[in-house]
Amino acid sequence: MYEALLLTGVAGVGKSTVAAAAGSVLTKAGHRNAVVDADALAQFGPSPEREHFYDELKCANLAAVWANFRSAGAQYLVVADSVTTRALYADSLPDCAIHLVHLIADDDTVRRRLRQRDTGPKLEQHLRALLKPASPIDDFTVTNDRPALAVATEILVRLGWVDRPT
Repeated sequence: MYEALLLTGVAGVGKSTVAAAAGSVLTKAGHRNAVVDADALAQFGPSPEREHFYDELKCANLAAVWANFRSAGAQYLVVADSVTTRALYADSLPDCAIHLVHLIADDDTVRRRLRQRDTGPKLEQHLRALLKPASPIDDFTVTNDRPALAVATEILVRLGWVDRPT
């Protein structure tokens, strides 16, 4: 059975950074893995004005990319995305056990990160999203308040992935 870790959370919480660190931890442990920042899978525009268009596009592209990584020998997949529905990912990764981990950080930290990377309407959109409560679709929550390698290691240990034989 293949394993997929979906890291979710608001923009600026550190999903991409922690995903890259998780890939490094898995590689060091000898586990063949792939890391995907799902935002890169939906760089498309203009939007056809259909609800969930970008989520559906990300998941369709993720299914294709995962098939290639799996053919290359990957056993583990780490995905960074703001997951809105687990079912889309389950449909895209039918051969994977899916683990959804919600990353959180204090709002001041997230605001600081967002202001360092975003501007204009995109920044305002991300700041407004901090006011919305998160949907409880995750398996567990981890606070991203340490170096990314420490956060990634905590997640992988909790999943039992680090000590598995290769």
